[in-house]
Amino acid sequence: MMTAARLLIFILLNVLFLSYGLGKQGKPVKSTIVKVDNGFTIMRNGQPYFIKGAGGTSNLEKLKAYGGNSIRTWTPQQADEILNKAQTLGLTVTLGLDVKTERHGFDYNNPAAVAKQKEYVRAIILKYKDHPALLTWGIGNELNLHYSNPKVWDAVNSIAEMIHELDPNHLVTTMLAGVNQKEINYIKTRCPALDLIAVQVYGGLAAVPEQLKKTGWNKPYIVTEWGPTGHWEGLQTPWGAPIEETSHEKAKVYKSRYEAAIGQDKNCLGSYVFLWGQKQERTPTWYGLFTEQGEENEVVDVMQYLWSAQWPRNRAPQLDSLLLNHRHAKDFIYLESGKSYPIEAFVHDPDGDKLQIRWELLKESTDLKEGGDREERPQGLSGFIQNNAVDRTLLTAPPLEGAYRLFVYANDGNNKVATANIPFFVKSNSGKANEITYHFSPTPIWADEFNYSGLPDKTKWSYDVGSLYNGWGNNEQQYYMEASASNSIVENGVLKIMARKGNKKDKPYTSARLTSKNKGDFKYGRFEARAKLPRGIGTWPAIWMLPTDMKYGNWPKSGEIDILEHVGYDQDMVHISVHTQAYNHSINTQKTSKKKLSGVSEEFHSYRVDWTPTYIKGFIDGQEIFHFVNQNRSFKEWPFDQKFHWLLNLAVGGNWGGKEGVDDTIFPATFEIDYVRVYGLLD
Repeated sequence: MMTAARLLIFILLNVLFLSYGLGKQGKPVKSTIVKVDNGFTIMRNGQPYFIKGAGGTSNLEKLKAYGGNSIRTWTPQQADEILNKAQTLGLTVTLGLDVKTERHGFDYNNPAAVAKQKEYVRAIILKYKDHPALLTWGIGNELNLHYSNPKVWDAVNSIAEMIHELDPNHLVTTMLAGVNQKEINYIKTRCPALDLIAVQVYGGLAAVPEQLKKTGWNKPYIVTEWGPTGHWEGLQTPWGAPIEETSHEKAKVYKSRYEAAIGQDKNCLGSYVFLWGQKQERTPTWYGLFTEQGEENEVVDVMQYLWSAQWPRNRAPQLDSLLLNHRHAKDFIYLESGKSYPIEAFVHDPDGDKLQIRWELLKESTDLKEGGDREERPQGLSGFIQNNAVDRTLLTAPPLEGAYRLFVYANDGNNKVATANIPFFVKSNSGKANEITYHFSPTPIWADEFNYSGLPDKTKWSYDVGSLYNGWGNNEQQYYMEASASNSIVENGVLKIMARKGNKKDKPYTSARLTSKNKGDFKYGRFEARAKLPRGIGTWPAIWMLPTDMKYGNWPKSGEIDILEHVGYDQDMVHISVHTQAYNHSINTQKTSKKKLSGVSEEFHSYRVDWTPTYIKGFIDGQEIFHFVNQNRSFKEWPFDQKFHWLLNLAVGGNWGGKEGVDDTIFPATFEIDYVRVYGLLD
């Protein structure tokens, strides 16, 4: 006879077996897209179906209870368990197919590798194509992020064709990072087998319907990732720490962006909010709607309202602001090591619940990835907060100089939480080298005031010519001309660099890039320029510096200093950055800061960096916005111990400048520079 325990195990095993059998042998539910008035809709099993979904596979019972109806995965890992559970709960699944990305080293010029990948996908399709919870196949994730080979879209279309041959019942899409003209054009011409596209947008979600219209996409789409303002989109501190919204601020932008885009556009078939769970990405709280302890933040309340038109009975606490030393994060907070400072969290609960407060101090994350790749969470630091259970207390700044971040969590006792954090930088008071006060020569040691007429002074400037290295490594669309008055001319006291329409060696635009290499090369100093920037989508002006002798090897090993960058699709937002082997945009670790500055295309502003042996600081109109410290590690972090030279250029399009296409009505576009000056570093 069976014991009760063995009988229970037998029953559970049979339930699991039957559940698996249903997943493998159940009848598929057919989904199609049909045209309706002013838009499209999904028809699932003959009924209209709008996706009210979330990215992630945890807390699925809650998603269902709050009005959600679908989940999205990034890979087919654990697909049996996920699909079966979704079916049990009455949810559908957009199942991710982990097609490899170029940025992770996959070569789409390798036919054998492409074919092998296709066969891998084939096995997945055959295994899960008849599962009744399946809704859509998602080919890859952000295959357009930092890529250069358009053959990836041929591979996507080949996979989509194969899926339709094997599985006539489900939709097929691919997930795109952002909305870009180049990728939409590729999808139109190279991927006709896709049923729809999927876009992934954060701060710019509200603009997606209009952006898609401008690209000429008038077909259906879904949004497979959307959420808070991305860590790359908002304000950053001078030491490169992005400033995160509070949970209350996130709740407001999630609601407003959804209602402006997903809730309005008839071509949108639904979305998957990010992230229905928790992960470390820049911080432990940036993207997750849940904390590491499983608490729900205020965005979960918003999603319940958006999905069901009803607010939950118990609302999450609302955190209005977090102050450190009576200052907000946007005030760029510097503290002295060993000193104590007041910290205050202003938070209330809509239901009057008693709040439980906890604080946490972390070092600023240094394991920085891109595209959602896994990051390691920084270890918590203890002993620096006087009382961890009150909303107003004292923080003692850690003894080691560097970047830190203070977190606060306010729990209502019902698993609802409010969160916020504030980055700060601790300065050592020990008199180390990075506390040295540097002085610069009172008059320039090298300059061009552009107080003459004609071509730029050939004793100070040469030209980079052509469109080398696949558009200067950035897929730029201009051909740089040498000593051409149509593209670089000095008149009325300013240098004018002009981008124009006109084919030159298969490039649709001409422009100029001036360089002082071997004519103005400097190690340390104050570098200042005064400029007025062009206006228009597709322009990308820059004032920057590169190493003259490439002491440590090619880019980014020998470094780059960007005194000014601006992209026309983000008008009036100016950037100052440095790039090294350890910190650069290709791995999304660059040290950068940006500032909104009204009128950059109507007025001249000054842009400057102070470069010393121990720091590089960046200034706009005399205000410091960027601070990069020499950590005295290796050239990988600090290659700035060699001579650099100026570059002045106006690019068109490219990976960044052309992210939202190029507006051909703006040309000729003119970048005006009043002067460039170098002040020497005094001993």
